[in-house]
Amino acid sequence: MIINYEIHTINNSQGSGTARHFARIVEGSPMSAQQLEHLIQDNSTLKKGDIEATLSELREQMVRELSQGHRFYIPNVGYFSLSVKLDADGKAVEKVSGSDLCLHNINFRPEASLLQEVGSKVRFRRARLTSKSVVYEEKQLLSLLMDYLSANHFITCRTMQRQFRLRETAARKWLKRFVEQGVIRREGARNAPVYIFSASN
Repeated sequence: MIINYEIHTINNSQGSGTARHFARIVEGSPMSAQQLEHLIQDNSTLKKGDIEATLSELREQMVRELSQGHRFYIPNVGYFSLSVKLDADGKAVEKVSGSDLCLHNINFRPEASLLQEVGSKVRFRRARLTSKSVVYEEKQLLSLLMDYLSANHFITCRTMQRQFRLRETAARKWLKRFVEQGVIRREGARNAPVYIFSASN
């Protein structure tokens, strides 16, 4: 199983003068409830109604146990537990009460066997696209775009992302801006447009 990743850098990390690198996984879309039910049904003797009822009851038991302050364990999967947040700045310790706490998150700690099995099946590949945009001045990016269009005649949003290392939202924003300025024009299907030099250029 191939998982895409990106490398990001924090320059002058913690004031040490050195750069710190960290990896970020590019996550895919989660499986829907219907897809999960169909997969379980195809790989077991359970019917769709049985699966729905089991998942619903599992959720009910999790809510009950966690709301009583217990950890919740799913065999061969792992443990779920609560974390809380304290909002009592400026209060003396003896004045802190339960009303100053609120639920912050539900934590998950996988079984070692689950972690090991998943780890044995994954492989990592550096993503061609990035979720972190390079920051450009408008004139700088426009010059690069013009050079690209001079050689390639048209560009798509996906190519814009890959060529100039932009997030999808940033690529769309720049293309929209250059269309509005009359530098380029949009052509093609609505769901798969291409961008070319404007006739006035």
